[in-house]
Amino acid sequence: MQIYLARNNEQAGPYTLEQVNAMLSNKQIVLTDLAWHEGMTNWLPLGQLTGGKMIYNPNQQKITLPTTPFKTATPSIVDTEALANGATLAPVGRRLGAAFIDYLLLNLAIGIGFFSTMSLTSLNKLNTAFAAELAKLSKSTQTESTQLLKSIMANIPETTLAAVGFAVISLTLIQIWLIASRGQTIGKILLKIKIVDETSGEKSTFLRSVMLRSVLVKYIGYNIIGSLLFFVDLAFLFTKQNRTLHDRLAKTLVVNVPVTETEKQKT
Repeated sequence: MQIYLARNNEQAGPYTLEQVNAMLSNKQIVLTDLAWHEGMTNWLPLGQLTGGKMIYNPNQQKITLPTTPFKTATPSIVDTEALANGATLAPVGRRLGAAFIDYLLLNLAIGIGFFSTMSLTSLNKLNTAFAAELAKLSKSTQTESTQLLKSIMANIPETTLAAVGFAVISLTLIQIWLIASRGQTIGKILLKIKIVDETSGEKSTFLRSVMLRSVLVKYIGYNIIGSLLFFVDLAFLFTKQNRTLHDRLAKTLVVNVPVTETEKQKT
């Protein structure tokens, strides 16, 4: 059975009955969404078809002669991805949450590398140097933030710098491996979203998902251009399809992981 869905005059599908029930279970679709399949004369709310339940059993629904869906145009690429494996676009909140988790993990790695190798004497020395440089800045009429940074770095032991560097590089490599192998960072895994190719709806290539999307824009672009690129990139997240600038450059989408795929990973 091929089932079409519609919301806000936007049609998606066709889906299999299993996909529809999986999306109902995951609350990716709701009972107020419209549905149509062969044997129905009109589009009806899912809740009317399911009798208010979060599972659809067409054998319990009386249907009449078939007609065609109200919209026969080819679905958009977002709908095609959903058609392929029941996924839908990841909401802005979930994407921001995943990014925040990854940010916390980075800071945790830095903290572990820093505090696991810094002695109490070194910390006191660093604190004294930091306070002295701040005092100089408060009395100076010129910007000397570079000198402050140099002073701080000079008072951090080389073993600590090496430990922090090792922790950051290790976490970065893990994240890159996860993106390349499954289209997810640790944050995305926890919030059950993933990166896919905008055309096929499948896992994107290494060039697009890692080199263009992550390395070029995030690791290189953010550091060279600075906060301006970050905020421009973030602003694009609130446009159609929730696509950031790095999504558009790499031709990727971020979608919810279908329930069926999540259960398969568990087993």
